[in-house]
Amino acid sequence: MNQSQFISFVKHFFASSDWSLFAHCAAALCFKHYDSAVGSKEAQIYFGQDEFTWVLFGVYQSEGCNILSTASVLIPKDCTTDQLIEYCSQFLTGVETAIANSYAVRLL
Repeated sequence: MNQSQFISFVKHFFASSDWSLFAHCAAALCFKHYDSAVGSKEAQIYFGQDEFTWVLFGVYQSEGCNILSTASVLIPKDCTTDQLIEYCSQFLTGVETAIANSYAVRLL
């Protein structure tokens, strides 16, 4: 799978989970707004890579920190489609769990 195919797959995966896509994708792929006690807050999903892996990581600020800093996932470039689905699912679960457990969201 090349970079373009990977990005297309990941964007489709997150769009099917109610994430919005950035119009011009570079490193930032998609975003989603969450209600919190301090108003609507935005989470963003980013893409990176090295020689052997694709990387998905997120940004969501809560209490002055990026609470998604530990939710990144390394995906081997030679993984199968089924493995890619599993990696993306695990990443999405980690993102959703971290945001749901954030202080401002728990106050609702």
